[in-house]
Amino acid sequence: MTVGTPVRLTYSVTWREISDGLGIQLRHSPVGRWCFRVLWTLGAFLGFVIVANLLTRGLDSVGAGVWRFLLTVCLLLVAFRRLMALALLGYARHLGEHRVTVDVSGIRTVTERHTNETGWTFYGRCVEGPRVFVLLTPDVWGTGVMVLPKRGRDAPQDADRLRELIGARLTAVRLGKGPGWVPRRVSR
Repeated sequence: MTVGTPVRLTYSVTWREISDGLGIQLRHSPVGRWCFRVLWTLGAFLGFVIVANLLTRGLDSVGAGVWRFLLTVCLLLVAFRRLMALALLGYARHLGEHRVTVDVSGIRTVTERHTNETGWTFYGRCVEGPRVFVLLTPDVWGTGVMVLPKRGRDAPQDADRLRELIGARLTAVRLGKGPGWVPRRVSR
């Protein structure tokens, strides 16, 4: 396979692909990891305080405000990424079908309402998930994200060609284990 052969993807974005992309972004950007750790730490601390109060003082010792706060933290942990994906899905549907061409010069996206060309220097790394390739900017926030669904390929071998193109230009990380899985450390 040659790196010089462009890969074409055609797809309409789904909620699941956006959600997967945002989840990968949260796990692989420094600020995303920090925010997630803070929420988990806060949730664990609140849970510990509630259990300690219940064991030492009884059921009436924990006020309704503490229960509401714990519930809010738990909902944020579970629903935040999914709600963001739902919000972005409306924008993606507004754009319509995506026709993406990935080649040695970069990525060209054409939709019914928008055309965009991005060079490889914009992205710092790529993380491959089970359903998507996620390109991330190298900034601490990881704000620049492009989600490329694998189901949009024209041919089954396009995933390997896309992997080669991305690997030749960016630091690649593949999530999960399977054929051809090579563990690589994500640069922080």
